[in-house]
Amino acid sequence: MAASHGRRGHSTHEGVAMETRQISKRFGALVTALAVAAVLAVALPPPAAAQSTGSIAGSVTADAGEVRAFRVKARDTVGRISYTVYTVEGRYRIHNLAPGPYEVQVIEAGFEPLVQTVEVAAGRESTADLALESTGEVAATGAGAGSAEARANYGGTQLNADGAALVDFDELYPPHPARDVMMHSCFGCHGPAAFHNRGVRNRAGWARAVERMFAVDGRVANMSPGVPQVTHETVSEADKELIIDYLADNFGPGSEPRDLLLDPLVRDESGLSEAVYIQYELDRGPRREVSGRPPSWSIHSVFASLVDPGVIWVSGNGSNSIIKVDTRERDFEARTTEYWIDNEENINVTPHGILEMGGTVYWVELTGDHLGELDPATGEITRHKMPVTGGGAHSCWADSRGNIWYTYFASAGKIGRFDTRTKEFEEWEPLSGFSGYGIVVDRQDRVWAVGLHTPATLMYNQETQQWTSYPMANPARRPAIDSNGKIWAAHFYGNAITKIDPVTDEVTEYKLPLKDGNPYDVWPDADDNLWVENMIYNSLVKYDQDADRWTYFPFPELRAHTPKLDLDRAGVLWFTLGNQSGPGIAALKPHGNVPMEGSAAQ
Repeated sequence: MAASHGRRGHSTHEGVAMETRQISKRFGALVTALAVAAVLAVALPPPAAAQSTGSIAGSVTADAGEVRAFRVKARDTVGRISYTVYTVEGRYRIHNLAPGPYEVQVIEAGFEPLVQTVEVAAGRESTADLALESTGEVAATGAGAGSAEARANYGGTQLNADGAALVDFDELYPPHPARDVMMHSCFGCHGPAAFHNRGVRNRAGWARAVERMFAVDGRVANMSPGVPQVTHETVSEADKELIIDYLADNFGPGSEPRDLLLDPLVRDESGLSEAVYIQYELDRGPRREVSGRPPSWSIHSVFASLVDPGVIWVSGNGSNSIIKVDTRERDFEARTTEYWIDNEENINVTPHGILEMGGTVYWVELTGDHLGELDPATGEITRHKMPVTGGGAHSCWADSRGNIWYTYFASAGKIGRFDTRTKEFEEWEPLSGFSGYGIVVDRQDRVWAVGLHTPATLMYNQETQQWTSYPMANPARRPAIDSNGKIWAAHFYGNAITKIDPVTDEVTEYKLPLKDGNPYDVWPDADDNLWVENMIYNSLVKYDQDADRWTYFPFPELRAHTPKLDLDRAGVLWFTLGNQSGPGIAALKPHGNVPMEGSAAQ
C-alpha cells in the first residue's frame, strides 16, 4: 500500500517550535518461498580444489515433529568460536572451518542434549549425523517465556511463564485510559512483555514499583542521584495513580497467570539456507572490585572498527571496561584485550554507547556521568565530566566535524555535543522529559534522536540551528540511516519500524508480520535491507525493501537478546550475544555459509 505524503505544520514543546509530519502506515508482506534450486544448493558438495579449511556435514532427524530449518552449531573447542547454520530438508553443511576438534549439536528446545565431537581436516569434509530424541516436555511459548530470560542475559529478572494462560494483548492488557498513558510513557521502555511478568503484587507493591520511576535516587542501573526516569510533566500525578490501580486490578492477588499469545514462527528454509551465525567467546581478565564487590561480565554495545577491519569494540556495561576483540585471531587468549576504566569513586561507570572516530574510541557512561576516550595505541584513557549528574548518558554518534553527539536516558530531556578538539560540551533541551535513547548523524551532519517517552523522532540541523519533530505512532528505541538518507526507527512497543524521508517529509510505518513483536534495534545492510532485533521471537528479522519481504533468522541460542547492531565494511552484522561461557560477541553473515577456497577462517 503506497504511503501518503505528510503536510507540513508546526507544534511547540516547552517553547521550542518544531515542524511536524503526518504518519502513514504500510503493512509488509509475509515471507515468500524462493526457488527450489536455491534450497537444494546448500546440499551440493564443496569444490575439490585444495583448501586450508574443512567442513562438517550431516543429517538431522527427530522422533517427534518436523525438522525444519533446525539450528546446528559447531563449536571450535580450541579457538572457542562457534558456527551455527540451518538445516535444509533435514541436512546441513558448515563450510570454511579451521582444522581442529569441534563439538556439534542442535540448538532446539524439547530434545535431549546430544553433542558429537568431530575432527576437521583441511580440504576434507567430516560427518556428524544427529538423531534427536524428544524430552516429551512442552516448552513455555508465551512472550514472557523468551523475553524475560533474555533480559537476564544483561541484568534483568528471569521469570518463568510455564503454566500461564496465553491470551491476546487486549485480554492481557484490557483497553483503559491507564493503558493509553502506559502505551506512550511506559511500553516504549518495558515493551509488551513486561508488567505481567513481574509477578503478582497488591496495590502497595505496584505503587512502590511505579513510584521508583519518579524518584530522584538513581532508579535505573544505579545511576547517580539527580534526575528521575519519569517526571510529572510526562505522566501527571492523577495518571500515575490510574496506572497503579490498573496494574493492581489486572495483576494483583487472585489474578490468573497470563502471558502474551504469539504467532507461530514458521522458518523459511530457503531464506536461511546460506546464513551462518558466528559466536566469539571472550577471554576476560581478573575482575577488580568496584563498590566493594566484583562487577559482572555483562557487555552491551559494539562498534566495528573503521581503521582496523576485523576489530570490534565493545562497551563492558557490567564489567567497567572497554573491550577490543580481534575477530581475525583464532587464539582464544590473544583475541581479547580489556581496558579497565579507573575512577576516583571506584564504581562501575557503566560504559554504554560506544564508537570509534579517527582511531580513537569514545563512549558515554550510564552511571559515571563522563564521556570517555581511549587511545588504542597507548591504552591511555581520558574521562570528561558531563554537564548533567544522574542523567544516564546512553548513546552516542559522531558527525564529520569532530563532534560526539549523545543522549541522556533519564528524563533530563537533553541532547548534547562534545567537541573532541576543544573538549567542550554543549547541550539542548528540545523537549522536556524526552528520555533520549538512540542517536545517529546523517551525511549533512543533521542529528536524529529518539526517546522512550516521546512518539516522535527529533532532528537538529546544525546549519540552521533548528529542531524538527517527526511524529510517529509510538516511541522508539533506536534510529538508523540507510544509504539513501532515509531515517529508520525501531519501536519496542508497536511491533513496527518507521521510515522518515527528509526530502518528501513522508513518515511511513511498517508492521512486522508476526504479531506483538518488540523491535529493539534496526540497522541497514549494504543493500539497504533493514535488520531488526526482535527479542520476543528470539530472532534477527530481515526486511527486504525491494521485495517487501520479511525473513526471521532465529538466534543461535534458545533465548537471546542483543541491544545494538552494527555493520562492518564487509557487510557483516555484529552484536553482543551470550554463549555457553558467558557474554560474547556474534556476527551474522546472511550469505556466509558457502565455500570459500583457500580461506583459513570465516
